[in-house]
Amino acid sequence: MARLSAATSETPVRASPPARPTGYPDGLALFLDLDGTVLDLAATPGAVSLPAETRAAIAVLSERLGGALAVITGRELADVDRILAPLRLPAAALHGAELRRRGGGRAAAGAGDLPQRLTAALGAFVDQRPGLTLEDKGASAAVHFRASPEREGEVRDHVGDLVEKLAPEHELQPGKMVVEVRPRGIDKGAALRALMEQPPFAGRTPLVCGDDLTDEFAFEAAAALGGAAILVGEVARPSVAAYAAPDPAAMRAWLAELAAAD
Repeated sequence: MARLSAATSETPVRASPPARPTGYPDGLALFLDLDGTVLDLAATPGAVSLPAETRAAIAVLSERLGGALAVITGRELADVDRILAPLRLPAAALHGAELRRRGGGRAAAGAGDLPQRLTAALGAFVDQRPGLTLEDKGASAAVHFRASPEREGEVRDHVGDLVEKLAPEHELQPGKMVVEVRPRGIDKGAALRALMEQPPFAGRTPLVCGDDLTDEFAFEAAAALGGAAILVGEVARPSVAAYAAPDPAAMRAWLAELAAAD
């Protein structure tokens, strides 16, 4: 079994997880982030790839869990489907601004597109600084600085100023080599709770897998519902996650082994 570890504010001590998470399979609901969790981070959002064996493991797990497996991500719903094709899973995309329940039923989370003046200002900011990339997702936007990590402070300060002046109903969400702008009140925790209210998730115990600050909202929501979380990556920050995996490769191995378990 792939090794996970207790997550703390210090370097975690590795420990093996149970061969079967609590409630697996009939009582478990599994929630997966993509980038940095199941997918290795890439230079650009479009450069990621999902190994075929991981896609197959996710398909097996979705079936064994009676469909109670969802993706919770900052990516757009169309992007989720492209990465996981031909799978079409329940999903909370754009941190929950796009919510798709089992069977394709789509529920709006009340988030419209970002103000055009904000996206225009973000575009102008990025265009003047080599190494930055703007990802316009409609209801949210992300400024990536993986190619220029030394610009982190500049990006956070300038994007924060733009949001305050041009879109005060939105907020800043820092992440790994990225700063995102999203509507207030929409986060992965609210998305998880919304999915947990209806079948096939209702009445199950949530287990969330994620790597970034945005995933902490889902971790906290899962813990409040009696579930747990797996924090992916060598992360030293405080977290409510009960377990940690060292990297996406370990996460993919854990998914494969869980899918293969009798």
